[in-house]
Amino acid sequence: MNKKRNKLYITRTVKLTSFFLALLMSLLLMNNLLLRRIDQNSLRMEGYYMEDTDSLDVVMMGASDVYTSFASGRAYKEFGFTSYPYATQSITASGMLTALKEVVRTQSPQLIVIEVNAFLYMEKKNEGIEGHIRKLIDSVPFNQNKIDFVNEYIEPDKRLEYFIPLIKYHDLWKEYPGQMRSVVSKLNQDNRGGSYLKGFRTTTNIFNPPQKILNEKIVNEERTLALNPLLESELRELLDYCKEKNLNVVFTRVPHLVYRATFDRVKRSNRAGEIINSYGYDYINLERDWKKVGLDPKTDFYNYDHMNIYGSAKMTKYLGSLIRDKYNIVPDKLNDEQKAKWDKASDYFDKLERYCDYLIKNKQKIEVKEDVNTLNALDDY
Repeated sequence: MNKKRNKLYITRTVKLTSFFLALLMSLLLMNNLLLRRIDQNSLRMEGYYMEDTDSLDVVMMGASDVYTSFASGRAYKEFGFTSYPYATQSITASGMLTALKEVVRTQSPQLIVIEVNAFLYMEKKNEGIEGHIRKLIDSVPFNQNKIDFVNEYIEPDKRLEYFIPLIKYHDLWKEYPGQMRSVVSKLNQDNRGGSYLKGFRTTTNIFNPPQKILNEKIVNEERTLALNPLLESELRELLDYCKEKNLNVVFTRVPHLVYRATFDRVKRSNRAGEIINSYGYDYINLERDWKKVGLDPKTDFYNYDHMNIYGSAKMTKYLGSLIRDKYNIVPDKLNDEQKAKWDKASDYFDKLERYCDYLIKNKQKIEVKEDVNTLNALDDY
């Protein structure tokens, strides 16, 4: 009797354990793949975390200004150093320090290049937009940096959503089957162990702005305007951290098409440069130096704030040369597997350049990013 009872207990225990393991695996699958937001930001960020630890010579930080203007695959081909944009669309000033801490935690780059766009808005509403916050924080793995950010900036009743995406995105199933393309893109990137485009994204367009462009006026513009006090505080906190960790950092402002409504950002950029210089760091204001970069406002942008493929190729050549020569970047030796991946990234950017040129000349305006459709199309170029 006892033997039968023990056998029954064992059978029930095995069944219950199997059930809970299956349930756990299902929840993990939904949390990490099926019911979570997968887009060009998450793929870029996951691609960063797939890079070998301490394998990047340079890390670029900031918002979309960064990953649309600097192509790591082309920089590797021309200058030999490895790089990656730790950047998300509309990154907030409050998120920049967390981003920098993540770079320090995962890599030991010879140089960190920080674009200052997040600190230049006069209004502070950008800081509280959940979508902007999530584009970064959803992609940060669970660690103390993520915990610190969520505890400081997120209301207590919403904090759990940032650690368990399934709570936030449980209704995402309604977007299937359309969402499957993103899932396949992620699975492909996971399978190959990294990003072919190294986080780069662009749109195939030559922008004809309805507003009068004032870029000619900003070349010699030296006037300043005060930063929003909250954002200045975030910038100074970032600078203090750079000092504390003795980081080799340079700050920059990427060129934009400037018009009347955005001209004050030029002046705030000048003020940001003064603050940065006061901490002993270089500020490379490429917005004022756009002629040195070789940019043509009539052909090299796809909207006011982002360069197209023509502009990004010029920007990569100019900034890449500056990074290599002024900051004495000596590329670390790659092993055979790493070299093969970077050669592939270089090859794919060459294909991307030809593909975008074809689409622009044929007036086909599309977003070109690291997804299954783009990479399949590039195989023909």
